[in-house]
Amino acid sequence: MKAPVAIALAFLLVGTAHAQQQPAAQQQQQPAPGQQAPSVSCMSQHVEAPGVSAAALIGRGYDIKAAIPGGLWVQKDREVYFCNSGRALDNEVLCWRLREPVKGQPCQ
Repeated sequence: MKAPVAIALAFLLVGTAHAQQQPAAQQQQQPAPGQQAPSVSCMSQHVEAPGVSAAALIGRGYDIKAAIPGGLWVQKDREVYFCNSGRALDNEVLCWRLREPVKGQPCQ
């Protein structure tokens, strides 16, 4: 049962990274003279969780659902977080909470 969940989360992570790269490439294209530039917006399905780490979440009862190179997916009930693993700089965000996708946010 855990293997399908881990595979699904890995595909979700890869799909999210791919979806965020496409609009950025479209945004770099310059419109032809006399044409109006199309407005570019992205789907966001995560929220930064400053001050939260994988260790803190696991200490609060979250379970590790998947471990991939560079990160962990942890979950408790319906709350799901992705946390970077490894060495981090001071004040760097380590974890992001998954949420329903929100359309219309500016691409980065």
